[in-house]
Amino acid sequence: MRRDLFVGSQKRALILLELMIALGLTAILLAVLFRFFAGSVRMDQKISEARSALYQRQHFQIRLSSLFNSITPRSSMPPSSGSSFYTLLDKTPSFVAIFDNGIDPDPLFSGPILGKLYLDGGSNLTLVYWPLEKTDKPLYRKEILLHGVQNIRFQFLAKKTLQQKDSRAISINSSLEWRTDWPKNRWDIPSIIRVIFLHENQEISFAFMLPFIEPIVTYYQQGDLG
Repeated sequence: MRRDLFVGSQKRALILLELMIALGLTAILLAVLFRFFAGSVRMDQKISEARSALYQRQHFQIRLSSLFNSITPRSSMPPSSGSSFYTLLDKTPSFVAIFDNGIDPDPLFSGPILGKLYLDGGSNLTLVYWPLEKTDKPLYRKEILLHGVQNIRFQFLAKKTLQQKDSRAISINSSLEWRTDWPKNRWDIPSIIRVIFLHENQEISFAFMLPFIEPIVTYYQQGDLG
């Protein structure tokens, strides 16, 4: 009788030990799975954030490319329109140009309009534009192109016009230079605009070729020169 009780207590102890071991292994397995799924969720979040940032930058690049490709040269504008391509130096550089907005439901915003690209106080790279025609009250539209921009600067590839040294110009060769500004009194348009900005602590640079290069270069065949 005592032997049966002793054997029964041993069996219960072994079952309890096996149960504790199983619970321990289950806890370890659950901890490993939890860490795996937590890491997977964090990885998915990072991938989603990277995709979102890439989409924003692609949209920004496409929008700027469309904007710069529709810039209207000053020579095609009436003299009353004033300066149509220049930069402003406030707290951060801004860029002003007249560009062709195409057909818009509002006739005032159709065709050539005046646009300004700048960095607002909320770290947003913003495009604001107005109709060229005078209106009774201020009329404008505002479009945020990219969020989270710390700073921005512009560079313009153009022909040299000054013989003396200019701190705002970086010489490339005897005829070309990169300018960090574009004054109002210049009547030509650069061949390339480079936009450099700091977005989420990463410096990004885009270069855009302009459709109008002044003066226009004309190529002749040998017979046309007489």
